[in-house]
Amino acid sequence: MNPIAGPILLLAMLLAAAGITYLLRRWALLATLVAVVTTGILAFLCLRLPLDRSAFVLGREVALGRPVVILGQTLQLESAGHWWLAFLFGLTTIFYLLGWRISPGRSFTPFSLAMLALYALVILLQSFSLAVITFAISVVLAVFILQAGHLDSVRGAQRYLTVSLLAVPFLLAAGWLIDPSQPQAQGVELARRALLPAALGFGLLLAAFPFGTWMPAVAADASAIVAAFIFTVGQSIALYLALVFAQELPLILDETVMPAVIQVTGLVMVAIGGLMAAVQQDLGRLFGYAALSDLGFLMLALVAGGSQGVTLTLLHGIGRSISLTLMAAALAILRHRAATDRFANLHGVARRLPIATAGFILGGLALAGFPLTAGFPTHWAVTRALAAGATGEADALLSPGLLSFLLVALSAGILVGLMRALNAMLGAEPHEDVAPQPILASLIVLALAALTIVLGLYPQLFLEPVQQVAQAFSLF
Repeated sequence: MNPIAGPILLLAMLLAAAGITYLLRRWALLATLVAVVTTGILAFLCLRLPLDRSAFVLGREVALGRPVVILGQTLQLESAGHWWLAFLFGLTTIFYLLGWRISPGRSFTPFSLAMLALYALVILLQSFSLAVITFAISVVLAVFILQAGHLDSVRGAQRYLTVSLLAVPFLLAAGWLIDPSQPQAQGVELARRALLPAALGFGLLLAAFPFGTWMPAVAADASAIVAAFIFTVGQSIALYLALVFAQELPLILDETVMPAVIQVTGLVMVAIGGLMAAVQQDLGRLFGYAALSDLGFLMLALVAGGSQGVTLTLLHGIGRSISLTLMAAALAILRHRAATDRFANLHGVARRLPIATAGFILGGLALAGFPLTAGFPTHWAVTRALAAGATGEADALLSPGLLSFLLVALSAGILVGLMRALNAMLGAEPHEDVAPQPILASLIVLALAALTIVLGLYPQLFLEPVQQVAQAFSLF
């Protein structure tokens, strides 16, 4: 009997689970059980099964790295992809557990599983252009989970859909210009021309300035769990596409202007996110701007880290994902129990929901790079690299010392916003109508808080798989 090919197994399980959970969407426990078992098993298989040989799972032979050809397109799970998917499946399992107790809408489970199948297909496809089109389809599906239970406003979903779909023609043009079938001399010239559409396309997908306004809008309008799913899982796939493109076009990071553009863009994102976070009046938009500011650090990590830029970027991405998940879980509890996230209406909430309050503040501190949190090691590494002038000519626009000072000062805007939120939640006015903390969701918040602190103390926990992924891309 032929072994089951990895791409078939991944896609079949995700699509089957999406169909089953759609039929069971009125029974939250059953739908959650199917989703958690599916993503949990897939995360385990991606972590444990080898890519270079077959292995037996429940008496069936599975070849996780075996390629398959469907409609003339080769699907194959490679070294970078299997670590990437393992992390995303594990992270999504946490979202499903949270969604069981604090519902983000009945459409979340089936449609997010369908989106995971599309995300897996993006990683499995060998064609960059088809991967971009597949990601665009996932963006359309995202509207159904962004709008679930929030029909009073379409701003967040509309902005996310518009910005993401605008990126598609730019990325398709960039992919066409780096066609390897072109003669070498002509191919180099076309590759240089591909830099502009690629920069615009990935700038749109990664919410780079001035395209990041959808992030606070999504955080304000959508469920906190859905927003975190888009900010972590969705944007990690956009980052994967960017690294794949950079691998196909190595000169993108050798061009003098490109690292400078990435650095300035990242700095502006940190600035806007930090400054706007300091003046917000509700927790949702504070969450969105903190996420935007930290995303700027992720872009800075790519060019500030020199030859270790990809490793630093991926480590930052892991800490960022965990911090965002913690902040979103706490925000979901606060919104569910207090029925609002406006500062003016949260007086005394901290006394009724101490775990959620502490989780939200700790997650925000991690996004700001506060010491002893998951964000600190990579924030510190980026700041030190910029202070040392590790980006070469890219830091000519601003002196290294000034860049470092600006990064620390602008990140402090998140701290100001968090202190204002905490001051409101510690207010003297009683809030007796708030229900007690949900047990399971609170336990998840505590576990994520512990992991956030552990990563702040031991950032090397994920270093080995991250280095394997970075070596697979080998951009430097």
